[in-house]
Amino acid sequence: MRRSNIQILLLALLASCSFFGEKNKVSDYIERPDYSLKSVEYVPVLPNVASNITPVSLYFGYDELLYAVDSANAILSFDAAGNQLGRFNLPGVSFVIQNRSLDLYAIGRVDTLINNLNFNLPVIYKISQKKINDDESRGLDLNSAKIIGKFVYPFCINEASKLQKKAEVEAVGLHSIGFMDDNSYYVTSKGPIDVGSSYITKRNSILKFNHKDEFQGGFSEGDISPFGLTTLVQPPQRARMEAKRDFIYTSLTPDLGISVRYIEELIDLENGNSLVFKPLSQPPVSEANSYFYQTFKFKRPSSVLYAGTSQKFVFVSDSEKDSVFVFQENGYEGVTPPPQYSNRKLINVSFGGRGTGPTQFNRPVALAFFNRILYVADAGNRRISRFILTSDYE
Repeated sequence: MRRSNIQILLLALLASCSFFGEKNKVSDYIERPDYSLKSVEYVPVLPNVASNITPVSLYFGYDELLYAVDSANAILSFDAAGNQLGRFNLPGVSFVIQNRSLDLYAIGRVDTLINNLNFNLPVIYKISQKKINDDESRGLDLNSAKIIGKFVYPFCINEASKLQKKAEVEAVGLHSIGFMDDNSYYVTSKGPIDVGSSYITKRNSILKFNHKDEFQGGFSEGDISPFGLTTLVQPPQRARMEAKRDFIYTSLTPDLGISVRYIEELIDLENGNSLVFKPLSQPPVSEANSYFYQTFKFKRPSSVLYAGTSQKFVFVSDSEKDSVFVFQENGYEGVTPPPQYSNRKLINVSFGGRGTGPTQFNRPVALAFFNRILYVADAGNRRISRFILTSDYE
């Protein structure tokens, strides 16, 4: 009798531990995640947005659409569910972004015949998707987009007189664009260096343009060649955007100790504003283990992205380490632990590594972020992957 009672008690205990009855569901873990150190990480959101393309640029726009460049072929648009909505063929295209007026800006190269001499020159395209539908409503349609501006370098910086230096001009490349709240913008350029010369087409510079696409000068840190760039003005669209004209850029210059660099604008009412390198303090070990000024942390930081949300993440993709790094605005690596977690030290959620698995990459070259979803252009694996923090599940 006693053995029978013990068996009944054991069965009751097992049943209370869910060994019997309905099985656990994935939604159970989403609604009540385990806030342990290892559970806070970026996990894949499947399926991928796109496959069988070579994505080299991404941007989640103010119109809440994802734009991608299929290398040197076309600009594609996708909705939040990953459905392709549009395609705009543009040979040579390598970069795309959207301004606050919903115009797309793209970077490419174009063959131009000047004085019977052929030049292959960098070009910035301004593209409008705006159309009037049959019911006279206005909308956006990438399939019927039109180029409304074409700014060929070095004409766009008023230095066409330097075109006789064919090899030097053709060696210049334009790589990334970042917009301000008033639709003015920065462009990263890389080219041969001539120390002490004001000849901007021979220097590595970040070019400045106003909202009318007029050249306003350049910023340079000497022989450091800029590549990826992000400003603090990012979607979603808001009435009052960030007014700072700061930006963060990456460099592929070999043997450069700090290759992700925060540049801030110093306000000087008497002598005019200036752009300077912003020092960032190394975090105490009690707060974070690393930050993006750690020397030689990156090998080839192809892109950097500031998230336009209250979290203010800074993402960096390294196409040689095949990894994506996640930082706070102050440069500290990691994300804030959930409220239930007792240790308040930032949790390192950077991830990647060479491979074809769902959290692995082969040459991640571009990033986009919207509504807590991180998008990665995994060029070598020919896909656009997306990820979300486990602590961001609702």
